[in-house]
Order: sequence, then structure tokens, then C-alpha cells
Amino acid sequence: MKTFKHLSELDRYVKYLYDANPSLSETKFGYAYKRFVEKNYKKIYQDYVNELTFIRIDNALEDKETKMVLKSKEDGRGFQYSKEGLKAVIKAEQDLEASWEQREFEVEPFIVKELPFALTENLKELMFGLLIDDETTTPPTEVSEPKSE
Repeated sequence: MKTFKHLSELDRYVKYLYDANPSLSETKFGYAYKRFVEKNYKKIYQDYVNELTFIRIDNALEDKETKMVLKSKEDGRGFQYSKEGLKAVIKAEQDLEASWEQREFEVEPFIVKELPFALTENLKELMFGLLIDDETTTPPTEVSEPKSE
């Protein structure tokens, strides 16, 4: 069982690795991670995004006559909000994130026997049991960790 927070951190780190070395996605690691995401994280993340979208829609402004939700290209949330509606959206998003961070999910690992890069202890903990195990070998040079957001 892994938490949503753990899976999200792993995904963020792999994106960092891919940005630093785009050809990494073409390695055995890239193949294993792609399979891991398709089998596990994709559905979990989509459920999270759906809940987030419903929060945004429920609090969006509506056209008085047609009852259509008013969309916005300027707002990163995609909809127009009143002052109170925006406050409600922000609070609901924070509550959703807090509840999802510790939610646990059963995931199927896709273990790679050899990595083309070395890991720090923190990153090894993130990947252990999901993409690597005790038998996974790595080169001696550690990669840097992504900066915190």
C-alpha cells in the first residue's frame, strides 16, 4: 500500500529525471515506469482530478438564463467565480488535497533490475518496492534531487 502523496512525489521525481535526461524514457526504467503509471497511478490520479473538477464546477458562476457554467480562460481553474465562490473553491481544494495525501492504494510494482542512474537514499525510499528492490543495481554516481515546490 502506498499513499497518494508517495505516488505523487514519485511521479514528480521521474518527471524531473526525464527533463534532465529525455532519453531515459527509452530505457528499461522508462518502460517499467510507463507500465507502472498505466497500471496504477493513471486511474488514481484521474479520480483525484475528477473530484477536483467537480469542486470547481459546483462553485462556478452560472448564466442566469441558461444555467450554463461560465468558463474562463484566464483563471487556471477554468471557470468564473464570485468572491465567495472562489474562497469556497480554495478551501475545498485544500481539504481535498489533505484527504487524498494520506489515502492509501494497492499498487502493482514493476521492478527494474538495473538503473542507468544512481539514487540518493531519499529517492531510493521513494522507488523501493515500486520500481526497484534489493537486487536492483545502480551506477556509483548519485543524481540530484528535484527542488521542493
